[in-house]
Amino acid sequence: MSAVTSAPTVRRSALRHLPLALVWLVASWPVVLWLVHRADPEMAVRCAQLASVAALRGALGLGAVVLVAAIAFPPFPAWLRLAGSRMLASFASDRGPLMKALADLRNFESGPRHLEAGRLALQRGDLNTAATHLARAVEMEPALAGAHHQFGLLLLRAGQVPSAAAAFVQAERLDAGHAFGDALLMTGRCLYLLGDSQGALRLLKQHAATHGGSRRSHYWLGQAMLANGDVAGTRAAFEYAAAPSKRRLTAEENWFRALAKVRLWRLRRTS
Repeated sequence: MSAVTSAPTVRRSALRHLPLALVWLVASWPVVLWLVHRADPEMAVRCAQLASVAALRGALGLGAVVLVAAIAFPPFPAWLRLAGSRMLASFASDRGPLMKALADLRNFESGPRHLEAGRLALQRGDLNTAATHLARAVEMEPALAGAHHQFGLLLLRAGQVPSAAAAFVQAERLDAGHAFGDALLMTGRCLYLLGDSQGALRLLKQHAATHGGSRRSHYWLGQAMLANGDVAGTRAAFEYAAAPSKRRLTAEENWFRALAKVRLWRLRRTS
């Protein structure tokens, strides 16, 4: 457990609250200005003028940074949308289901109930709470494939790739095709991150053949094919991921599409 709730994990969990702190800081400004105005009206006017100039300069600076980032790293707008989407999901999601799941555990403890609490906590980005309950779910019911899969997702987010790979392998062993093939897909991804490009390619091909695929899975498949020297297969996988869509893509799909477009452009330049 202590390995999961390591210092980097705690820091990532704390960083989730930084945007909320900034929102509260901005929201408190009118109150602060009103208090200053009561003591010294002229000082309040000067503060307001300074704040307006600072806000304008900040907006121009931020715009310049975004423009430079978009030129230097073309997928940056897609990344910005993905980061905003995750932040919004984290703060806008209802905490009620998690609170209910935790309350249910006080009445009766079971593996599935710990799994549900851990899954909901992970969904909200509360990695410490997720670690506590997912580890307990695996401990109480080792044959629960969903517990191993969710624990693998948590471990991967915490940067513990070897342990995550073992969890995904166990989930797939207990329930072949678990989570619509996601356990198999994530096993392949972990192998790639661990440097086993051949093992990753084998599993990612199996996933594509059995479960079809998404822009994410085909982008990862393209990476594995490239690592194994299959240029034609790499191009086909990236083309699938980069293909235009008639519907609005999710933030994650849009991100992998943007990455695939850049990789295709690089392939065409080197070929």
